[in-house]
Formats: sequence, structure tokens, C-alpha cells
Amino acid sequence: MNFEPTYDVAIVGAGFSGTMVAVHLLTGTTTEPPAVALIEKGGEFGRGVAYGTDCPRHLLNVPAGKMSAFPDRPDHFLDWLRSHGAELRQVGIEAVDAGTFVPRMIYGRYVASVLAGAEAAGGQLKRLRGEAVDVQPLTSGELRIELHDGRLLRARKVVLALGNFPPGDPRLRDRHFHASPHYVNSPWSPDSAEKLSAPGDILILGSGLTSLDLLLSLEHTKRGGMIHVLSRRGLFPQPHQQSAPYPPFLRPETLPTTARGMLRRVRAEIARAAENGVNWRSVIDSLRPLTQEFWRRLTHLERRRFLRHLRPYWEAHRHRASRDVLSVKARLEQSGRLVCHRARVQEIRETGEQFEVFIRKPCPAAAECLRVDYVVNCTGPESNYHNLTDPLVLQLFARGLIRPDPLFLGLDVAPGGAVLNARGEQQGNVFTLGSPQKGMIFETTAVPELRTQAQQLAGRLETELQESSAATAGDSAPDPAYTYEI
Repeated sequence: MNFEPTYDVAIVGAGFSGTMVAVHLLTGTTTEPPAVALIEKGGEFGRGVAYGTDCPRHLLNVPAGKMSAFPDRPDHFLDWLRSHGAELRQVGIEAVDAGTFVPRMIYGRYVASVLAGAEAAGGQLKRLRGEAVDVQPLTSGELRIELHDGRLLRARKVVLALGNFPPGDPRLRDRHFHASPHYVNSPWSPDSAEKLSAPGDILILGSGLTSLDLLLSLEHTKRGGMIHVLSRRGLFPQPHQQSAPYPPFLRPETLPTTARGMLRRVRAEIARAAENGVNWRSVIDSLRPLTQEFWRRLTHLERRRFLRHLRPYWEAHRHRASRDVLSVKARLEQSGRLVCHRARVQEIRETGEQFEVFIRKPCPAAAECLRVDYVVNCTGPESNYHNLTDPLVLQLFARGLIRPDPLFLGLDVAPGGAVLNARGEQQGNVFTLGSPQKGMIFETTAVPELRTQAQQLAGRLETELQESSAATAGDSAPDPAYTYEI
């Protein structure tokens, strides 16, 4: 059987995380940079789903001054923006500073240019467009990666930069609506955009950043009809506001060990800060260096309590949006085009060309029926990997190479990103970063966390590749015959 040349590292996924691992490998300190294969199943290399939009109204939810791709070069993105003034003027931006919220499409171009620069510097990079559908351990200690079109390649190390998956379908008693053409689970596809722009009422499930992006589009494209947004707690992201840095009020050795204990400490500090004219955002932001350590110290029971009772409030305050984005929601409500519901869905019935959506609000606790033409799922990415139908994930489970974390928020991983197999054993040649680590370190989806993870993982891979000898019969290779019962 013929194979492509063996690569030192194969990276599955060329969004921000996978791209930046490749960049650091290509520009590392080794005399002979490793040979890297970067595999992307769709879109442009470096953009991924997060920055793949072509709509200039979809803005970053973090100001430009905090979005450098490099943890040790904080002004890198700002410098890049200032050198690309013509592109910014095309989307209506005349000048930028650290507080500017730029379109996500511009950030995607930035990440792509960072990759191109690393590639031009002489790194050994192979861009492979295609979907990885299998990773198979070989007795040599290498791994064989199969693409959907039958292409095969080998690698000494594999990085699963899987990113976020589409939202999970609502698990209601009657799930026939999942197969309806009027149910939209991918709001960014061209077909979905055309459907939702047509006259008719729509219901958006979820009130997070994705739903705000959709409202930005619908304000300009929807030709008639009412927009409903429904979430169980009725929480939208809080607006960004300039605030001065706040000194840390917690230390690693004094971190609370319960969710309730942390809530009390944070509330007390916010009240204390408010007495001195300091905004609550500064207090929340001061927690950032400690959130992962706090999560690690929580017991499994305390993590479950946090997820059940505090997570929605934490995310609304922690992952904020620009005021320009939130003003769109306000304008749609004031014009009578948008109604927001705090409620839970009880049932969705398809009746001809419409849906009847039965909802229950907390007060008064009575059922209500909404009749809409489309239901759009914006509830956030599916994190329970057992619910996914992704071909690669299914095959990784079948081979026993992965297992979910105890909270089903992602994959079970060791510190540093080494993936644990079905037996809980650390695999020395399969790694991940970003969203798949959410159950283990929780705060792992924003650029400041991802850029550090990418740099550290690339450094680890370089060290291990240098220390390893030439490929020999791998006596520590995982047993390829072992399978995991799903």
C-alpha cells in the first residue's frame, strides 16, 4: 500500500487552535523544523467556523488589543490591523485602537496571514484539504490517518484540534421535527440564511453570542415576520465596558473549594469594588488567571453544582459582547420585530409548513403556544461526544483512543493535552487543545487561553520529537485491536 511521506506532526483541524500549533512548530527553535501536515475539511486554513463568516457585521466579542495570536507579543494583531488599513476601510473602519471591535472575517484573514508567514519562513508544511475519518495506531508507534477520499498519511504525533461541534438537537419526547426542513441546526450555511431571510416568523433557541450574531444578520436580511428568542433563564451576554485592572483578591492557596464559596467571595468583592467606584467587570476579569486552578480543585460533585446553578450566569458575565451588537437586539425589540421569552420548550410539533412550539414560562407557570415557520438551534455547541455523529469521533471511540470526561463536556485528557484512551491511559502521541479540554480545565475557548495552549503544546511536541529516536517497533504503542463499547 502506498502512503504519503510520514510527517512528524499531523494536525486535524485548521481553525485558530490547529493553525497556531502549526505556526509555533514551523517557527520553533529547532535546527530542523518538524514536518507538519495541517488537515482542514472545509473553509479556509486559519479561519475555521469561528472566523469563517463573510458578514462584516459579525464582530469579535473581545476588543482588538486582547486578540493577538501570540501570548508574548500583545500588540501583534493591532500592528497587523494598522498595516491593513485598506481592508478595514472596505468594512467601514477608518481607524483602530486597542478597544476596537473588528469584524470576525478580518480576524480570520489575520490568522491565515500568520500561517502564511510561518510557511514562507521555510517551515515544512503540507496543507491537506479533506476530512479526516480515522486515526489508527500502528505497531511502529506511528499513526495512520485516513481522509474521506481514501488518502492515507502517517504521523509520529497527532493533534486533534476539533474545535466546536454544531448544537445538539433538543431532546424532547417527540423528536420528529429534527428531520424537518424547517428546523435549522446550521444557521450560517447559505441555504439556512436564505430560508431565514424569507417572510415568516422564526424562533431562535438560545440567547448567547450565536443568537446575537444571527440577529445582526436578520436585521438587514429578513423581509418580514416576527423573531422570537427563547432561553430558560432569559440571559443575554453583558455589554463590554472600559474598566481599569483590578488587583487579585484571591490567591491559589486561598481559593474556595465549593461553587457556593466562590460565589460568596465574588459577590462580596463586587460589592466592595462598587463602593470604591469600580465596575464589576474588573473583578470578574481579575479571576481569569485563577479560574482553571479553581476548576481543578473542585470535586466532581461541586463541578456539577457549578454547571447546574451558576454556569449560565458566569458565561453571561464572563463572555461579553460589544455594545454595538447588543444595540441591534434593542432596536429589534423597540421596533416590535423581536420578542424575548424566558421559558423552556415542552414540545415542538410540525403542522404542515409551520411548527407549533409549546413553551412554559416560570411565572405564571402556564403553557403557551408559538406558531413559527422556522426553529433555529443556537443553544451552543454539543459537548457530549457520545451524541456526535462526526465520522472521526465515532472511529476514535471504536478504536478505544478517546473517552469523554466525567462531566461529558469534552474529552478526558491529561495535563498538557495528552488524550486518555478508553482505559484511562495517557497516550504519548495523540493530543488535543481548546474545546475538547473543557471538562478538565473549563476556561478553554477564548483566544487568550487557546494561544497559550497552542504555544505550550507545540513546545512539548518539539521536545518529544527531539528526544525520540528514529521510528522503530513501538513496544509502547496502543493495542490497535482494543475497542471501546459505545
